[in-house]
Amino acid sequence: MRAGTHSWTTLATGIFACLLIVAGSICFREISALHENSSWVAHTHEVIGALEKCIATITDAETSQRGFVITGNNDYLSRYDATQADCQASLAEVEKLTGDNPDQQEKIARLQEVVRKRLAELQVPLELAKNQDTAGARERIKEGRGLASMDQIRSLIDEMQQDERSLLAERETANNRTFSSALRNVIVNVLVGLAALATVWYLVYRYLQVLDKSAAEIHDQRELLHATLISIGDGVIATDHEGRVNFLNAVAQRLTGWNESDAAGQPLSRVFHIVNEETRQVVDNPAERALREGQIVGLANHTILIAKDGVEWPLDDSAAPIRTRTGEVRGAILVFREITERKLYERQLMSHADQLAEDDRRKNEFLATLAHELRNPLSPLSNALQLWPFVKDNPAELERLRVLMVRQLRQMNRLIDDLLDVSRVTRGHIHLQKQQVDITAPINEAIETVKPFIDVAGQRLTVTLPESPVLVDGDVARLTQVFGNILNNASKFTGRDGVIWVSAESTDGHVVVRFRDNGPGIPTNMLGEIFEMFRQGDNSLERANGGLGIGLTLVKRLVEEHGGSIQAHSDGPGCGSEFVVKLPTLAPTDANGDGQEMRYRVEQVASVPAHRILVVDDVRASAHTLAMMLRVIGQEVAEANDGPTGIEWALANRPAVVFLDIAMPGMSGYDVARRMRAELPEVVLVALTGYGQEDDRRTALEAGFDHHLVKPTSLDTLRQLLAGIGPAGVPVDGQAT
Repeated sequence: MRAGTHSWTTLATGIFACLLIVAGSICFREISALHENSSWVAHTHEVIGALEKCIATITDAETSQRGFVITGNNDYLSRYDATQADCQASLAEVEKLTGDNPDQQEKIARLQEVVRKRLAELQVPLELAKNQDTAGARERIKEGRGLASMDQIRSLIDEMQQDERSLLAERETANNRTFSSALRNVIVNVLVGLAALATVWYLVYRYLQVLDKSAAEIHDQRELLHATLISIGDGVIATDHEGRVNFLNAVAQRLTGWNESDAAGQPLSRVFHIVNEETRQVVDNPAERALREGQIVGLANHTILIAKDGVEWPLDDSAAPIRTRTGEVRGAILVFREITERKLYERQLMSHADQLAEDDRRKNEFLATLAHELRNPLSPLSNALQLWPFVKDNPAELERLRVLMVRQLRQMNRLIDDLLDVSRVTRGHIHLQKQQVDITAPINEAIETVKPFIDVAGQRLTVTLPESPVLVDGDVARLTQVFGNILNNASKFTGRDGVIWVSAESTDGHVVVRFRDNGPGIPTNMLGEIFEMFRQGDNSLERANGGLGIGLTLVKRLVEEHGGSIQAHSDGPGCGSEFVVKLPTLAPTDANGDGQEMRYRVEQVASVPAHRILVVDDVRASAHTLAMMLRVIGQEVAEANDGPTGIEWALANRPAVVFLDIAMPGMSGYDVARRMRAELPEVVLVALTGYGQEDDRRTALEAGFDHHLVKPTSLDTLRQLLAGIGPAGVPVDGQAT
């Protein structure tokens, strides 16, 4: 019975396969023909479309030419140039598509000649308009010399399109016939295939009935093999119905320390010895539970496998019963994996969570400190402004208030600059302007900046610097910032009547700059963290000194950008502290070998020439105070509080310089700048804004600005900028800043 059924099944399958091959061949032939006809139809549509595109591009060229002649707008000229290229491309496309049609090739040659003639006619008024002879150009257009050419072009294109439409009708008819034939063949083949399939299905069904009788004989073996194969990546142990081991895969042998021959017939609890990780008590074996309960059982958490040699493995996963066809439990499969790596990841995750919590705490601490530090200068500023009316008749008091306000504004600028600089350095957006510089220059500038604070605190400053120049390759401004930050910290933390020592010496190709004080010192446990972001020796509310805890982070990053290093030293609380900056020096051959002075110098601001200036800022107070500052240094100034008003005034009065705010409602400073640059190419545009990142500066210059200043500015900055602008309102050196 089995052999006969198998023979009939094989024969039916062969017949069915032959029918499929024959049907497939017929269908393939019909579909190929249908595809070829469809391709020709699509090709004809492409030719018609390309011809329509030709006439459209020529029409666009005429429109663009007339638009430029009438308006003088260069946008029309650009569009005209583009349409010329499009026209040639369209003609080339038609020539390519009709390569198989000699009649159309002859017509396309004539069409190309007429189009070239028409484009040449269009060029004549265009050249007149370019040469400012607009009247002549318009008169040339009115003569209508191109009408005959355009009529000839349209006639040729209409004739070619009519030929293609005739071809299209023939090809669509052939395509429809092929489609009908293919559809009939497909229907017939499907019906034949269904009949053959039904026959084969019946024979296969009979064959499967025979196979089903033998399925019970191999069910138990197949179930065991299946359970083993799906677990091949983990440790696998199989038992009989009494819980004795009869199989271990390689992973299980490695983890348990038992080989398969030794483990065969052993109780599972002996080979697979598991305990609780914390209590060390024996854990109920999941495979034994699977045998008892007849269901899948998972391992308890924190389970440890103790191998034969005493090695311990943390485990995960489960056990499942093996059943006969009748549902009887005849054994169990134990599948497990060691999770040492996962445990390690969990510990790392917990550590990372703790670190995130610490970072969050430090962030909140920093935000609170930032609010406190910003309010510190705001409070005396507010107080001074409220006191101003009461002391307006007392010049001495007014001067004291002015000095106080200047000092507090400098403190706010310092806080904001430190924040922005740390952000730039962290993201790699600070670009050093390096040059040969004597290290004493930035040290002296830093001392000059911090000296007023040292004097107010009654502190004594001792400076020891090399007598001969010590040259480094550095950014003067950034080195001054580094030394100023360190010196400011020394003054701030040393307290009244303290002593600060500054020294520099050259040794072994480096210059070592030391800043030492006799202040409260740094706790030993903080020395390794003092340069981390937001870290300060004292974060309590009672701390005597302010600051955001970012100055030393910025110092470290800038020193490292110069190829140097910085270290902090202290013997502990009450013993003072020392910061040591080490920078590479330039070899004598790297310096100016001809005896010329080094390139670093402090440029003096020349006298400020008078200019007509427009200030545009939607914040009236900002516009008015900036205008007052400019008038103080002898400038003629007008104000506007929105973009359109500023443009209108500028076009009417043609100022030499325009100060523009960026963030204005309705029309941004960038939009105003682009409009003014187009209408007044000689005007000097200065962006004065609160946006001071490198991307903001680049965006401003791309929008047409000559200079980019960050609010608040100063009289010295305004003098220096205006001194560099010539009488015609053009930067003297021709460079944007």
